[in-house]
Amino acid sequence: MMRRWTFAQRVGAGLSACLLAGLLLLGTLLSAVYGPPLTGDTGHGALPQALLAGLLGLAGVGTLGFVLHRTLAPLHARHEHSEQRLQLLMDGVTDYALCFLDRHGRVTAWSAGAARLSGWAEAEVLGRDADRLYPEDEVAAGVPRAHRERAAREGRLLSEGWRRRRDGSRFWAETLLTALHDGRGRLRGFAEVTRDITERRRIERAQALFAEAGRVLQPLSGAREVGEALTRLCVPEVADACILFMPSEDGTVRPQAVACAQPEAACRLWEPLLRCPEDGEEGPSRVVRTGRSELLPELDVERTPRALDGTAHGELLRALGVTSALTVPLAVGNRVLGALCLLSTGPHRRFGEVDRAFMEELAARAALALDNARLLTQAQDALELIGVAAHDLGNPLSSLQLRLWRLRSLACAGEPRMRDGLAGAEAETRRLGRLVHNLLDLSRLSAGRMVLDTEEVDLAALAREVMDRHCEQAAASGCAVTLRMEDGATGQWDRQRLDRVVTNLVSNALKFGRGRPVEVRVHADAHHARLTVKDAGAGIAPEAQQRLFRRFQRVHSGAQVPGTGLGLYIVRQLVEAHGGSIHVQSRAGEGAEFTVELPRIPRVTSCLPAEARA
Repeated sequence: MMRRWTFAQRVGAGLSACLLAGLLLLGTLLSAVYGPPLTGDTGHGALPQALLAGLLGLAGVGTLGFVLHRTLAPLHARHEHSEQRLQLLMDGVTDYALCFLDRHGRVTAWSAGAARLSGWAEAEVLGRDADRLYPEDEVAAGVPRAHRERAAREGRLLSEGWRRRRDGSRFWAETLLTALHDGRGRLRGFAEVTRDITERRRIERAQALFAEAGRVLQPLSGAREVGEALTRLCVPEVADACILFMPSEDGTVRPQAVACAQPEAACRLWEPLLRCPEDGEEGPSRVVRTGRSELLPELDVERTPRALDGTAHGELLRALGVTSALTVPLAVGNRVLGALCLLSTGPHRRFGEVDRAFMEELAARAALALDNARLLTQAQDALELIGVAAHDLGNPLSSLQLRLWRLRSLACAGEPRMRDGLAGAEAETRRLGRLVHNLLDLSRLSAGRMVLDTEEVDLAALAREVMDRHCEQAAASGCAVTLRMEDGATGQWDRQRLDRVVTNLVSNALKFGRGRPVEVRVHADAHHARLTVKDAGAGIAPEAQQRLFRRFQRVHSGAQVPGTGLGLYIVRQLVEAHGGSIHVQSRAGEGAEFTVELPRIPRVTSCLPAEARA
């Protein structure tokens, strides 16, 4: 196979041939002119022969030169065209930094994009190491050399990392380093393409930070815990230090939470904060008052802005050596709940308009979490008040029920109106008692303070007791009650809470199955006990069964079926607190069957509502 010569090799071969032909011609002429005289007839013909040979040599050299010119001129033009195109590429691509390095990492070509991106002109970098683009700590660790060695082994290397500009600022770069080899496979250098992907990385970090914020900014722990989680979320991803300011009862804006990239710096941060509370004129206090964010993109460590001279915020910036600061409000609607102050103490981070927009969005989400935490605290206080009130109402209500029962037992048989009135009043007090107990259980469940007091309980005996208490309600409703009990359905349960479960289910069956039979069954196996309450009433549509056990949900509306929508919700919570489950089977017009399954030895479960656990 014929070997393909390069342009330089062809030029060298042509020049060598011309030089050789010229030397031969010159030797021939010199031999003919300055050689020894020729004698005889031979001498008379030697000179013309030499001249003829010289002319033929000149003709050969001319022909060879012409052939070389015709052959090499297109190659030369093509070579110049390639160099021009490469130069146009180097000068025309300004969004990427293009450069060529020798095998030792020294710059041999530097594009206009590289000058724009890095700040170094071509004259400042040609012949020098390209390591100046890397941060000093990475250069000391040998990262640039390791990248070149890996690219030489693998052919190319795609990497991401911090790069340094001429002014000392940093940008996040994506770099493609490609090894260049000659025809013999020897390493000649590297081609490096670099682009600034700081904004792309900022967007990716923002998306990740928003996702993390949705996880950590939960209102279940309270406003203080939410504030601490917010400051920790911002450090070190967004800032070197973060302070949450919130107004106190007297209107003074004070720090509530602090986070630093270096834990030992937190003490240095708290000291000026506590010594110099915000005065309401500058910094976070003004952000809280106006609801508008404030950006200080560049600060001189030695001199603070004139507007901050003599202020607590200015002293704080000076004490920490802050180089850039951003303060955004935490607002919900027209209410400003506080201000989040982000501080940068190094040259690598400068806050800008993109950071302002990003942090304002994050602050809005954080403000919503803080407001939800406040509302949750208020709701818990209200539930605690409901629990206290329900507990206090329980004692007089029990006394009232006992007095009504005694009065009804003393009523004369000849006065049916008095007897019926007392029976109705007693039924109303029982209904009121169930409501009070439901409210008490609701407050304890919502606050997560319900503790099960377990003991050995016979589920069949408990069901009989409940049915005995409801015999008059069953008679008034016209329901024939059937009990089917199996002995041995015992387990470790909370008797009082289990009594509430059976009472609510039986009361619902008598209320919605009026005039029709009601069946109560208890059976057990080695591990579980089951209670089934079945009525033949109006039934429950399939779409309504999905929300049947939710809080304040009523399937049948109207004055003829009074209720609050708490009974089945409380039943489900109490059953699940025992580690059990409840199910319903029903069709519209065919009644409903509720089945409670309880482990005979309850698993340890949370007493939080199902909504909170989800």
